[in-house]
Amino acid sequence: MSIPTTDSRTALEEVESALRTLARRWETTPPAELVSRLSGLAHHARTIGRWRLGEALRRDWARAHGRILVMTAVAQGDAGLPARATASARSALVLARHVGDSTTVAHARVALAELAAYAFESTDDGLLLARSARATAPHSHTAILAITTEAHIMAARNMPVAGIVERLRAADAIAATLPAGTPGYSLDGIHPAYLPTFGGAALVAAGSLAEGERLLDEAAGLFDRSRASGALAAVRLYQASAAMRGRDLERAQMLATTALAASAVRPSSWLSNGILTLAQRARRQGADWSGLVVQAKEWSPL
Repeated sequence: MSIPTTDSRTALEEVESALRTLARRWETTPPAELVSRLSGLAHHARTIGRWRLGEALRRDWARAHGRILVMTAVAQGDAGLPARATASARSALVLARHVGDSTTVAHARVALAELAAYAFESTDDGLLLARSARATAPHSHTAILAITTEAHIMAARNMPVAGIVERLRAADAIAATLPAGTPGYSLDGIHPAYLPTFGGAALVAAGSLAEGERLLDEAAGLFDRSRASGALAAVRLYQASAAMRGRDLERAQMLATTALAASAVRPSSWLSNGILTLAQRARRQGADWSGLVVQAKEWSPL
């Protein structure tokens, strides 16, 4: 099938515009809805990819398709679909490699690193993938995603705090060279609150409570509640974890409740699981979060 170049170029621009819109609305859109919308865009990209296109236009479509697939992987992960997310991320990796899109290659590896470490409990693979992602695009916003993922996995493996701090300083140096991104999915940039959110969470997990809590407080002040409810829910969950580590169970429960309320607009599997994990820890310390547990299970996308 042969289609005029102008038609396929216009279609590409429309798909890329739709992708940017989804990225902007990422933090206020339920993962299941994101998966559905991205599936439609992926179908469109596959269909047009079968047309007879010039080399440059075919490459641009393949690049867009790779970006759609890596966003799909992240949304599927948020929706509690790790096997499908892994398949999408691997497909994105193949497409991005084919067209030389190093930023999307790195982003796909970050998604695979998180899935390996947390969904499939292979922190060895997760660490290797995160480091590979950073090396792939060392000066882009995806390097910050890769470094914070690496820092989290290092904390989960009880690696020295000094090494985690060193990684986060490197991420901060990279962030200082990049323009500030907008709230939402990190498609072409990164929001200033991303690093203090996930860097702070990594430090809390590693036992560096004071510095971790300082960064999380900073992140909370940077997110707009109306435009980034999902991100703010993550901050509150990490703050709840910090309070739990500080044995302030009342504050931990209050923050976990706030996190769940903030996620009502965008319920995600990882947040529900995070609250259930905190509830188990609270129970071991004599606290009863049964009401919150019921709510978290009800609001889980699964």
